[in-house]
Amino acid sequence: MKNKLLIAHKWKLLGWILLIPAVIAGIYYMSKDDPEGLTVTLPEWLTHFMWIESLFSNTKATQISLLDEVITLSILIGLLLLAFSREKMEDEWIQQVRLESFQWAMLVNTLLLMAFTIFTHGMPFFSIMVYNMFTPLFLFVGRFYFVLYLKPTLQKAES
Repeated sequence: MKNKLLIAHKWKLLGWILLIPAVIAGIYYMSKDDPEGLTVTLPEWLTHFMWIESLFSNTKATQISLLDEVITLSILIGLLLLAFSREKMEDEWIQQVRLESFQWAMLVNTLLLMAFTIFTHGMPFFSIMVYNMFTPLFLFVGRFYFVLYLKPTLQKAES
């Protein structure tokens, strides 16, 4: 059975290359009190499109840091490449693992989101919603590769 949504296996390496440094940079970026980096000055015509800033402050943004956007896009692109890259030998078992991993990731993500909605309020909840951009793909990729590579190895070691 041919899945048209999957991309070539060769993209998996680029996924890992984008994901690992971006996650490390993201953790470092989030741990800093006042992160800076890749600051650009906006041209006057572009400041008119930054209307969302006026909702939170009285000033228009003339300089913005693009580091968080670069990190976020690197993580998302890396996860997408890992999630949608074919395996070298794509068979029905791998497709079944893919489907079950997706279902499992959606279920766990929804249950976590429900729990955080009940038990978290204010700005911590906003942070959780930001992290929730990544959670479904992280859960999917984590479970898919665990079942595909680590679980068979662990089962052989037990027997």
